[in-house]
Amino acid sequence: MKDSASTDREAAGSVEVPDRSGWGLAGVCVGFALVILDANALNVAVPTLRAELAASSNELLWTVDAYTLTFAALLLSTGLLGDRWGARRGFQTGLVIFTLGSVGCALAPAVQWLIVARVVQGFGAALLAPTSLALIYTMYPDGRRRVTALSAWAAVSGVAFAAGPLIGGGLVQLVGWRAIFWLNVPVGIAAIMLTAKYVAHVASRPVRLNWTSQVLAALALTALTAGLIEAGRSGWTGPLVLGLFVVALAGLTLFLLRERRLREPLVPAAAGTSPPLRAGLLAGAAFNFSMYGSLFVYTVYLQDERGYSAFLTGLAFLPLTLVHTPVASWLARPWTASRGPRQPLLAGLLCTVAGSVGFTFAAWQPYWVLAVALGVFGVGSGLVTTSMTTLVLANVPSDSVGVSCGLLNAARQLGGVFGIALLGSLTAGLMPDRIPLAGLFAALALIGAVAATAAGVRVAART
Repeated sequence: MKDSASTDREAAGSVEVPDRSGWGLAGVCVGFALVILDANALNVAVPTLRAELAASSNELLWTVDAYTLTFAALLLSTGLLGDRWGARRGFQTGLVIFTLGSVGCALAPAVQWLIVARVVQGFGAALLAPTSLALIYTMYPDGRRRVTALSAWAAVSGVAFAAGPLIGGGLVQLVGWRAIFWLNVPVGIAAIMLTAKYVAHVASRPVRLNWTSQVLAALALTALTAGLIEAGRSGWTGPLVLGLFVVALAGLTLFLLRERRLREPLVPAAAGTSPPLRAGLLAGAAFNFSMYGSLFVYTVYLQDERGYSAFLTGLAFLPLTLVHTPVASWLARPWTASRGPRQPLLAGLLCTVAGSVGFTFAAWQPYWVLAVALGVFGVGSGLVTTSMTTLVLANVPSDSVGVSCGLLNAARQLGGVFGIALLGSLTAGLMPDRIPLAGLFAALALIGAVAATAAGVRVAART
């Protein structure tokens, strides 16, 4: 029979038994890893989807962006929803929704079904991503153990991100594209069971959800994404494209006007007034814009133009996979801890610029040129992912850490959405000729992030 002190500690979310905390952390990390894995594992299946589901180029873009867009747009509110329900309940609810969405994807008889199921997946991902961090914060009240747990969480998600094309390619080649989603089912159930057994319940707290702002933000983002995708088919001056851009501008304008009048806006005021925070958000958005967009373009190119299989395409991205996690673990963390985020973030962004420039020329060169570009980009990604998070967290009030993490994740995912939509639209039907243009856009976005980061961290250093 437990004593009252033990009961109180468990009610507060403190876990003293090492095995208990370790299994609980495993459930949280594995659940979040599924979210990251699904963000880019499907890319290698795009040519297969075109053949098996008779999907158009626009529909193929939506099979990827429907998930990421829903994930990004709802991150603005789902952190608060998790607070209202309690972090464990919010995390498990997100996992259930994500797993059910995965079943829907695996059973999809048509591409339209697949797109809708990807939206369901995105909603689940948006709910479990912020609550995973909240659970770690509660499970490990001790600062040193919390840092260790967060490092494990980041490492697992980094491996899932970098290995997505390889795992997806292997599954497509050996079993079929539906296996990408069937894999989520047993893993998702295992994560639900682990968190139910080994993670203590976290009390909910009353929060106010701003649904009007959320709807306006989702409307603006969806219309902009649809406009970018449709431009590849109808041209940039087509009536539908222009109409979608007008809807996006109207939605954004109404969102900003409403946010200015609210005492507790959906987007923290610091996002507009803090140069370091703005720099971190822009770095995250530009990095994912280049990464997701370039990987999507080259995934299609390698299979359509060079005749690579899905598995060989996954292997082609191995230089990125092999470099990303060691750099993040062995170089970025100690460098950021000892010298601050400025140097590693700028160095990382410059490496990603160099990698993106390499992408512009690799289409007509032997594979080793692409491999070198991927390796250089991998060095940059390892540096950027660690240092930009540090930059954001170091420049927000303590009571806004959770919201700011959600905002950073949203900025990164939106960058990925627009990268896939724009670069995929630019290269649709004209893949070899347009790859240099896609690489140029990716490099320009990153150069803008370099300039903003240099200015933002300079302001942080003075203050």
